[in-house]
Amino acid sequence: MSPPEPSPLPPRLDPPRRRAGRPGQSAVPLRLAVQRGVLGIELYQPLALGPLRVDELAFTLPGLRFPVDLSGGVTAFRHRRGNLSRLTFALGLPELGRWLRPRVVDLLGHGTRLELWWVPEGIGVGLSGPDRALCFDIVFCPLLGDARFAVDRVRGEGLAGPALGHALRVLDSVLPRQFERRGRVVTVPSLARHLVRALLPEVGVRAPAADDVRFGAVAERGDECVVTLDASFLPAPTATRAALALGLAELTREADDALTEGDPERARGLYLEVLDRAPRHPEVVRLIAEIDALTEDRAEAAIGLLSESMPITHAGAFAARLLARAGDLHAARTTLEHALASEPYGPLCALGWARLAELEPELTDRFCALDRALARCPSLVAPRWVRFELALGVGDLDRSRSDAEHLEALAPAPSERHAACLRVADAYFEAGFTREALRFYERALRYVPDDAAALAGLGRSLRDTGRADRALSLLERAASLAEESGAPDGRVLVDLAELVAGQYRDLPRAVAWLRKVPLGSGAVLRARYLEASYRRALGDLAGASLCFARLRDAIELGARAEPPVAAWLREAAEHELDAHHDWVAAERHLAIALRVAPQDERVARAYRDVAAKLTELARRERQQS
Repeated sequence: MSPPEPSPLPPRLDPPRRRAGRPGQSAVPLRLAVQRGVLGIELYQPLALGPLRVDELAFTLPGLRFPVDLSGGVTAFRHRRGNLSRLTFALGLPELGRWLRPRVVDLLGHGTRLELWWVPEGIGVGLSGPDRALCFDIVFCPLLGDARFAVDRVRGEGLAGPALGHALRVLDSVLPRQFERRGRVVTVPSLARHLVRALLPEVGVRAPAADDVRFGAVAERGDECVVTLDASFLPAPTATRAALALGLAELTREADDALTEGDPERARGLYLEVLDRAPRHPEVVRLIAEIDALTEDRAEAAIGLLSESMPITHAGAFAARLLARAGDLHAARTTLEHALASEPYGPLCALGWARLAELEPELTDRFCALDRALARCPSLVAPRWVRFELALGVGDLDRSRSDAEHLEALAPAPSERHAACLRVADAYFEAGFTREALRFYERALRYVPDDAAALAGLGRSLRDTGRADRALSLLERAASLAEESGAPDGRVLVDLAELVAGQYRDLPRAVAWLRKVPLGSGAVLRARYLEASYRRALGDLAGASLCFARLRDAIELGARAEPPVAAWLREAAEHELDAHHDWVAAERHLAIALRVAPQDERVARAYRDVAAKLTELARRERQQS
């Protein structure tokens, strides 16, 4: 059965659909059978129910006296109240994964991935997003006929808070309504009753009473486990791991709920109370330290708390971040190696090493940490981007090219491959590797041929390699596409203007392109300066003054001013003095230039000279009056 569509509410197990046919005809393969000397009804072939496969279902019909007329088959007895005697179902990891994936799609960011695997006495769960990972075990702790599960061995990377709180919120988001959670224990009261009620009433058969069946041992068979509930089973003993998990859950239930509700300070106080009853309990100490790790100035306190209760290298990956923050990188590496040595979930390992790479001061150590991250999980995108940019920064084209090709291959959809190629090409272009940028702009256009950003990047790359005619055509196409979308690209318009002015000496056409640059564009200051310069060259001195004034106004309205802007404003002041002898306009240009670059001695000297001249002119006017 295919997994149900995601729903804003936790879903229920989907009942089997009724087959078309005569009224009362069952879609569930049931037949009459004698069980333990009593007439009953049993399932005679497996049946899918959500992620489960029900292999056996048998219940007796007490109170019948022989001889009994069996000619009516199951239909004649479908309204009688029975007693469930046996239920066997199989849970396959592939089926469970397909059922859960639509519900975890965005829990850790866009494209959250889910992986499941068997662990002793339970299931391991791994969730990973672009830069976050969460991992925990679900331990099976049945009680008579109740299905109980305890959350154990929770760890995470890149999460905004203790991993346990995230794990419990994930369970609240994805589990069906039949599941009840208290702290880190999840329970389905009388699981058999829920299953038979999902199967039988839907097809007109009365659900039997299911209070007498108890859980037996769980048998693991390849990718699935088989669970049997039977009325003849004695209460099963609690396994060691389950007993330890339940004992801890009982101690920390109230604190765990506070953590899940997003109140870490209240949870910390409750965990401290638990330490009074269970001194130096390592799991409780770790949780307190994880909460303290959220606050920058509590790193040393958290390290001290951990050191009193356990070897710091055994505290977990989050302790490595604390040690690195405190400046002990050697201990951080040792702790991380110990934490990740036996970690089965690759993305968690990879993100742990990638986080450490951010803290490494030496370039060689950063590369080493990133290499270890990608060796553990080659499909993780975040550390590969970091290594690509790091290799590009040191000019290692071979390594950067390899990572760039992997990033393209890892993108699942054409639009995402286009975005990856475009980001790689932009990085190459900014670093000055034009031929590599040219190659990846072309690859980006394979996936989205009419993307304005890729066309513009390809045009700039061709321009820088001396192919001006083709570059002009591509830049004009990019400008046209951006204008059609309602968001003119100021940078492309400036590139066009510089190309036609420099290569073809067509200054009027360049001015026409520059006039289209909108005020909110990041290229507006350069556009206004170039327009003023081109108008001066054309002899339009008044137009140049207006453009310089628009440049100054854009800065006063908040446009981001780069260092060249001060020189442009000094040039604007010189233009006003040379063309119009306008000392007031020159003073305004220089005042803004001084605000942009207060340490520029040339601007300061020019401003003092103009200010002195204005003072002298004002004194003369007063004397004349």
